[in-house]
Amino acid sequence: MSKGIKMRSAKDRHGHSHTVDTLQRMHDDELTIPELVCDGPVCGCAVRFVPRYQQNRANRIEPVDVPAYIGLVKDSEHAAGCRYDAKGQLTAIAAQSDPDFLKSLGDGKRELRLLALHNGLHRHSLSGQPPAVPGSKPAPSPVNNTTTQVVPSDKKLDSYLRTTADLVALRAACESDALLAAEVTLRLGTKRIPWKDFFFERERFDEAWEQVHAGGTNAHPIALAGKVKNHYQPPAGPKARSSFLNCHALYRHTDTPDRLEVFEVSLAHPDGQWLAGFPVGSEVLMFGIWKAADVEEKCAPAKNDPSRIITYVTYKLILSPKFKRQIVAAN
Repeated sequence: MSKGIKMRSAKDRHGHSHTVDTLQRMHDDELTIPELVCDGPVCGCAVRFVPRYQQNRANRIEPVDVPAYIGLVKDSEHAAGCRYDAKGQLTAIAAQSDPDFLKSLGDGKRELRLLALHNGLHRHSLSGQPPAVPGSKPAPSPVNNTTTQVVPSDKKLDSYLRTTADLVALRAACESDALLAAEVTLRLGTKRIPWKDFFFERERFDEAWEQVHAGGTNAHPIALAGKVKNHYQPPAGPKARSSFLNCHALYRHTDTPDRLEVFEVSLAHPDGQWLAGFPVGSEVLMFGIWKAADVEEKCAPAKNDPSRIITYVTYKLILSPKFKRQIVAAN
């Protein structure tokens, strides 16, 4: 897997510009794709075009659609200062971050301390104890439990949210976990969290639900990337109710032909106008402490054959963000 950022344009060896869309049309027309280089003004490293393709995965009703992009060739690296230099972007994020949250390890690597973010977003720490008042001493932790930390101040928490949002956006822009996994360790107290257990795209919504459900009230913060399907605003009335932003679901086969599993992801927030600011069809990045709703079963006629009854088993993840920084539009 490459460590680079997915690019939308590049140049050929003659200096002609090519976008992902024009290269995809060339590929579809079975034309030769030229040798490509980064179009960054300070760069020019070798890159490659990866055409759109579909990837079949176990039990999925539909194959995963992987959009076309331009990425690094093997052993190629973007020049320092290039807008596609992922490692340079990571360095810039670290320079603006609270060193207590994104800590330097002295060997060029870094450690993101998720416990501080967790305690800032959750009214209880992972130990189940109420969070300490800022400036007070932490309460003793039970044996074999994660150390309780002081809840960050509003200023520190705002910094933590900004850093996390920047890192999640950088991960979403990259081809894989490879760069961030090599450069940043995710740590929750004494526990190390693999990047695959922190960042989930749509094709892994089922894994995200299973992880949050297993974690219960002690689930650690995770980030999801989804595409907006629709919005829901409740009728006007005296009782305040949340509005919802719903993402396209993941559908999964079961051993029973007429039984399908549906993994849904939604945001709930009182400010429906803010949620509507993320348009239908746009990509969104969402992080925080998610809730796995109870599993629901519903029977309905099949779309293509009304005489056939399908049982839909729905697994729903809901995030009620406390801060608007927890939701960002993907680049």
